[in-house]
Amino acid sequence: MKPTPRSLLLAALLCTIGLAQTAVLAVSQGSDRQSRQIEEERDRPQGRAALTVEVDQVRLDVTVRDRKGNLIQGLQQEHFDVYENKVKQKLTHFSPIEAPITAVLVTEYSAVLPWEMLYEAWLGSRIFAENMRKDDWIAVVAYDLKPEILVDFTQDKFEVYRALQRLNYPGFRESNLYDTVFDVLDRIEEAEGKTAVVLISSGLDTFSRKNMGEALDKVKRTNAVIYPVSIGQNLRLRYEDRFSSTTRMDFYQADVVLKEMAKYTGGEAFFPRFTTQFPNIFLTIANLLRNQYSLGYISTNTKKDGKLRRIKVEVKVDINGDGKIDKLKVAHRRGYLGEKKDR
Repeated sequence: MKPTPRSLLLAALLCTIGLAQTAVLAVSQGSDRQSRQIEEERDRPQGRAALTVEVDQVRLDVTVRDRKGNLIQGLQQEHFDVYENKVKQKLTHFSPIEAPITAVLVTEYSAVLPWEMLYEAWLGSRIFAENMRKDDWIAVVAYDLKPEILVDFTQDKFEVYRALQRLNYPGFRESNLYDTVFDVLDRIEEAEGKTAVVLISSGLDTFSRKNMGEALDKVKRTNAVIYPVSIGQNLRLRYEDRFSSTTRMDFYQADVVLKEMAKYTGGEAFFPRFTTQFPNIFLTIANLLRNQYSLGYISTNTKKDGKLRRIKVEVKVDINGDGKIDKLKVAHRRGYLGEKKDR
């Protein structure tokens, strides 16, 4: 495939700073890559309801944290107010849930990245896998020119480890994030319950058929929650003064894309400068996925116009007993698409 100007520019830049080297783990990668469909397991863990729309009934999962990032547990229904398009809704369902994780780990592993970023991608993936518990379901996808399923949903941590051993020598000098997002979200669209996407990526895209707008539009329509973890932040900090204005803009846009993916889906984006931050980041993601509040309401909007309906959840509670409502961080989906009437 003919390299694109953007991928050539990035590769040339990385070479000039002496960082475009081969990956740390030098084991050859086979040419017979296969793309296996992520299939839903019949006995997949239950209890983590996705945001769905069935006869105007809306259900969503909410995480609540204080200013220090600590999860707030023990809240009651009266502490929650839900608004749809600024109209307050009456809760018809409420329950605190602690459930196993069902997640797809998506890792960027392209030859366009320098060894330092490839190592961060591998290390982050490994640390995430270390947080697996026996009831969790994890699938692993790596991408460069196209996404490849390294392992389908499994509860076997060692099977995940074996899949990550295939992250050795990247095969293509392209990094197609937008196409990968489309592919992964399409595959998990019909999965029962809520499936999270843990995305370890630079946020860059070199040759996707889909553009940024199309990718973000897809994200707005998904039931999955996305937790992006950026790689390459330390490298950028050290060498940004040598970047061209175009390259700097590419990286700034990459950060925005990761932030928007998290914002629209109720996740959180992380931008670590040091790999020593990885254990705490992936532990935080695991805890957020395990501890949520499940809310439900029947929408007062009966129109079947197929438009995006924006949701806001407010939590009003005095945690420390000082007589004042505490400022808490509430994470949830920003909205959903209403049912569209057939013509």
